[in-house]
Amino acid sequence: MLDDLIKKSWINPENSKGQLGHHIQEFQKKMKLQPSIKFGILGIDECADSIRKELYALAYPFKPDMLLDIGNLNTEDPDLIQLVFAELYEAQIIPILIASNKSDFKLQLNSSLKHAITNAWVCVHPSLLSDIDCREKVLDAVESGNATFKFIGHQIHLTPTQVIQSLDQPGISSIRLGHVRQHMDGVEPWCRSVDHAMFDMSALRKTDFKSKPDHNPGGLFYEEACKISQFIGASAHLKSFGLYGYDAGLDSDGQGAAVAAQLIWYLLEGFNNHREEKAIQKSKMTQYIVHDHKNGGDIHFWKNNISGRWWLEIPGHTDHWISCTYEDYHAASMGSYSSRMVSVMNLD
Repeated sequence: MLDDLIKKSWINPENSKGQLGHHIQEFQKKMKLQPSIKFGILGIDECADSIRKELYALAYPFKPDMLLDIGNLNTEDPDLIQLVFAELYEAQIIPILIASNKSDFKLQLNSSLKHAITNAWVCVHPSLLSDIDCREKVLDAVESGNATFKFIGHQIHLTPTQVIQSLDQPGISSIRLGHVRQHMDGVEPWCRSVDHAMFDMSALRKTDFKSKPDHNPGGLFYEEACKISQFIGASAHLKSFGLYGYDAGLDSDGQGAAVAAQLIWYLLEGFNNHREEKAIQKSKMTQYIVHDHKNGGDIHFWKNNISGRWWLEIPGHTDHWISCTYEDYHAASMGSYSSRMVSVMNLD
């Protein structure tokens, strides 16, 4: 199916040894997708080629043969595009989708709900998807138990009140931009077990992403955005990643393409250097027990001795864990619980 629906990029990955373009594989017709391939770059439109040009020039300190350039779609038929996603999921290749139109996020969302078994989402977006006609789809997926959504970096002055109210329900969580800036380490647990992620480039500051189509000056710093991409890449459950909102026609000096390319690079870096095994092994962890004096039970925290990451074991549910931080453990030891702990452990 890939043979019929993909056209090659006009970017030729002829770069010197040590650069990413030298190591990336190009998709060829009748190509057998090897298990060593972990990521596939897929352009929804040709704006992806400007990002490829910048990405190919970056360093490649990763595992060999893990990256495939699939090319760009040559169809706009959503049913046919779903077949492309299905083939990549079956081959256990994580598609890195690049689209100038953020409404193409619906293609990624629909494919995950149709083909993926688990659907824990992280969405980096400045206004809780308020500018994408997909809110009903998100709410239906959450209410049916088919998906959960975590939103990172929204700006309250951009987000309509009715959107905030409609998304205020179990299965949907959000961290405002100010909280991200003050507690970046607290963002990592939100990304640790993510299955699918979307990153709207408009979530960055105008000075850090000058080809941003609107005039809103606020947003994530470039370094913060790269760190979040790294957190997402480190998820052992990641199945798809979408990068939206880059328009080559607005990028006169190439700065926007360079930023987008580096977001992808840090996604790969997170996968290559910071990924944990899916199965949590207690033998490799240190246990910390906090007694809940109010409810009379014990709360079990675990710290990975290698990565330093913290986990919370859900009482009464064998091998059911949620990601957390040292700050969560320290607060609990002082008798204080975050809203997230309260919701998952029924503390009051």
